[in-house]
Amino acid sequence: MTEESQKDSLAKNTKKRKPRSAQESASAKGKPWTFPKNTLEDSIAIAKAIEEKTAGNPMPAPDLAKAVGFRQVADWRFLDLLRSANQYGLVTGTGASATIQLTKLGQDVVAPSSPHQRSEALLGAFRSVKEFEAVEKFYGGKRIPEDEFFLNTLTREFNIPRDRVEHFAQVFLENLRYLRAFAAAPHLVETSGAPMDLTGATTPAEKVPSPVVSKEPRVREFLDTCFVMMPFGEWFDRYYQEIYVPGIKEAGFEPVRADELFTTGSVVEQIWEQIEKAKLLLADLSGKNPNVFYELGLAHAARKPVVFTAAQVEDVPFDLRHLRVIIYDVREPEWATRLRKSVTDYLRNATKEPEKSIPHPFRKLLEETGIASRASRRS
Repeated sequence: MTEESQKDSLAKNTKKRKPRSAQESASAKGKPWTFPKNTLEDSIAIAKAIEEKTAGNPMPAPDLAKAVGFRQVADWRFLDLLRSANQYGLVTGTGASATIQLTKLGQDVVAPSSPHQRSEALLGAFRSVKEFEAVEKFYGGKRIPEDEFFLNTLTREFNIPRDRVEHFAQVFLENLRYLRAFAAAPHLVETSGAPMDLTGATTPAEKVPSPVVSKEPRVREFLDTCFVMMPFGEWFDRYYQEIYVPGIKEAGFEPVRADELFTTGSVVEQIWEQIEKAKLLLADLSGKNPNVFYELGLAHAARKPVVFTAAQVEDVPFDLRHLRVIIYDVREPEWATRLRKSVTDYLRNATKEPEKSIPHPFRKLLEETGIASRASRRS
């Protein structure tokens, strides 16, 4: 069973279960949380903002709050996120009036000298939470039990309060998924390269795109992702693997395409989640594929910068041609090499000036995007 299916199952089962007693249910009320409320992936936003805004120098909490997308430093969502970053060992300093400083571990995560250093730092951050480390050691390579048995073990063996155990399990499993992408996860859950079982998914199996050419999962290197919107099948899969993936990585982003992430659940919800997480996006508009244009609409609604590619200019809507558009012609010599370099250059430029890759109606809302929208959705 995958971490995602475990989370779905855990949520269904815990909704039906009631606390064993009122005293047990209230045992954690008023007490500080000893484990992070936020995932490691979300908490890294704090360390990234310090690295990007001040080159790693200490940053006042009010400035940091705005940098990660919150209007007020007293916003409880920001304070929770900041506390989580402290609990993972990424930063020091917590509270609305504090000055926040990157730790060595945080620097190794957001500005490493090598992918291996980042991978080790991510695992170190996970293990900075004593409860996570204890659960890891307890299972020690064995499969995590399913549903309520895992929750019961967390409460009985690790004293996770009953009214917080479901949240603990969710954050713990999401962290495992994130670490595994960087080849840094403790070996707690058996996995295979077989396609996900989509039985019971809200999206019919026949509507799920076919896998990309390569079935081997890539080891993730970069924190920031570039979500790729393009047709599937035929030559497009090869374009993705041989042109877009290396071009995106050269620009310093981790490429993600929809058919690399589908699991049980709504396809649209998963696409929307990846669009929100992505720092920028790449859209191949060749052939005017309706699915690509639908995803592009979601990206613009999320105020995300998008770089366009197309086999001919006619495939690009007239009112979008003033944005960053790469036109390629497969009949030209060395077209693939030029396209790959253009992708790298355009993505780098979009990073420096993201507003130039966002249509005018959405540019004024750019400052409202970021971690705040995701936090409000989680609350």
